[in-house]
Amino acid sequence: MTDPINQSPANTAPRTGPSRTLVVIAAAAILGVMFLVVWLQSSKYEPLVVGKEAPDFQLPDLNEKQLRLSDYRGKVVFLNFWATWCKPCREEMPSMEVLYKNFEKDGLVILAVSIDRVTTKKEIPPFVKGLNLTFPVLVDSWGQTDKRYKLMGVPETYIIDQQGVLREKVIGPRDWTRLDNLKVLTQLLKPAEKAAHATPTQALPTSQR
Repeated sequence: MTDPINQSPANTAPRTGPSRTLVVIAAAAILGVMFLVVWLQSSKYEPLVVGKEAPDFQLPDLNEKQLRLSDYRGKVVFLNFWATWCKPCREEMPSMEVLYKNFEKDGLVILAVSIDRVTTKKEIPPFVKGLNLTFPVLVDSWGQTDKRYKLMGVPETYIIDQQGVLREKVIGPRDWTRLDNLKVLTQLLKPAEKAAHATPTQALPTSQR
């Protein structure tokens, strides 16, 4: 016979489930993770803002010499992202070479960053040689600059002023021999623009101080 005492409701331990506190904590944790994922995804594709400092980076050139963007402070930097498999890049490059030859003496630096991965990296030297490019070509086979500049494709060009601030962003190819495409560049390269960043004593002639 079964012991009636053990069957008594008063002596039976109640079933215990998750406490309300634990449920709330778990729900809050899940919502927190979801929020973090959404924020990371949105920040990943949030474009760079003109007027903000351009992200610094260090990459090797075709001779394995390491070059850093911040080393070119004091000069106007034409930062171009491209790839050997990109037809619009190939079409744009000759006009970049003309731009470089015309404005290098005025303080223009062109840095052409190839985003070719390891599988196509070997195509970079013949590409450069075939177009007779003389400006520095950097190699980013591991996507360092992809993330920092949040690239959406190639070609993309960033015009950076003497203080390292982004002044113009160009999505897609341009003919850089056309004057109407050079407004920002020519303004930055003008001697008057340099004087504007000088102190009043430096900017004015002695007779006007």
